[in-house]
Amino acid sequence: MTYFSRFKTFILPAALLLASCGEPEPVKIGFVAGISGAGADTGLAARNALMMVVDEVNEKGGINGHPIELVIRDDQKSGEVGRQLMNEFHELGVTAVIGPIISSVGYGMLPGINEHQIITISPTVSALELAGKDDHLFRMNSTTSENAGAYARKQVELGRKKVALALDHANATFTESWANEFQRQYVDLGGEVVARIPFNQKGESGFSDPAEQLLASGADAFLLVANGFDSAQLSLQIRKRGATHPIAAAEWAASEQLIAMGGAAVEGLEVLQTYNRNDQSAHFLKFVDAYKARFNSIPGYTSVATHDAVTMLIAGLEKQAKDDIALKDALLQLRDVQGLQQMLSFNEYGDSGRQSYYLTIRNGQFVVQ
Repeated sequence: MTYFSRFKTFILPAALLLASCGEPEPVKIGFVAGISGAGADTGLAARNALMMVVDEVNEKGGINGHPIELVIRDDQKSGEVGRQLMNEFHELGVTAVIGPIISSVGYGMLPGINEHQIITISPTVSALELAGKDDHLFRMNSTTSENAGAYARKQVELGRKKVALALDHANATFTESWANEFQRQYVDLGGEVVARIPFNQKGESGFSDPAEQLLASGADAFLLVANGFDSAQLSLQIRKRGATHPIAAAEWAASEQLIAMGGAAVEGLEVLQTYNRNDQSAHFLKFVDAYKARFNSIPGYTSVATHDAVTMLIAGLEKQAKDDIALKDALLQLRDVQGLQQMLSFNEYGDSGRQSYYLTIRNGQFVVQ
């Protein structure tokens, strides 16, 4: 067992204060997200933000003189791959993990997270099955109950009595949790969910069939519980058939790829976003400018959430070293850490939450309602 595989749980103060012969041993931080294939934009945006924070920390001397070394892995948006990666991280002596991005992968990783007691901070997973538990998974996002509830209230406010849902079966841990919470709260407010249409099921492909089923449902509006790429493709199929129904997409879809892939088909689409893209604070603008300069793109919601997740991890590692306590305890004791746009802390279960904004796509841009 390496020194820093022990470091992930307890600190040896003398080893941190005095470098041994040669270069200081690095702190290994794992990263796991879907960074290949369709919908990889959110994973890549998260990875980019992680790299920015780690480079800044290393330029300032690392964690008590120990540089951070990233171990980046592609979970292929698969819970089984995520489970295997936790075993690999354990073997490599990884101290903590940032990720995953989607709840189904988080669910697959959870047994390994707790078996190996590797602190894992997800920027975005929100399924209720992953919240409110005393375990080694920490979450930056609000739950599906909170986010889906905002959508339920908005649909009622807009006078929509009947809504049909399209659910990405490939991330069923999230989409089913989200749909259940939306339906429960929407029905309580007087609405009716007239259809729940799964797609991306095993052996199925394409977006024509789910689009046809949405149109046949008799709904006043459609709500797509899917990533940005798939939401764009579904919107294209709906508009291709001449339908003018209002379309909303779950917060998971709120990436730049939604607009890039959807074009005119996503004009007017509504989506919740978990950061204020119009924030003019110096702290946020500095991050945006640095991100654009390095990656030639605009940071997305996973970039902001990941930046906050890494900020909390770094603060926890520093507190762990200072107070000689377990990393889990250090993270749970953190209070009011400054994030990119909000103050950050975890509750007793390692759960946090995000500020949210309801947006509409107008002229190819996200506009706050």
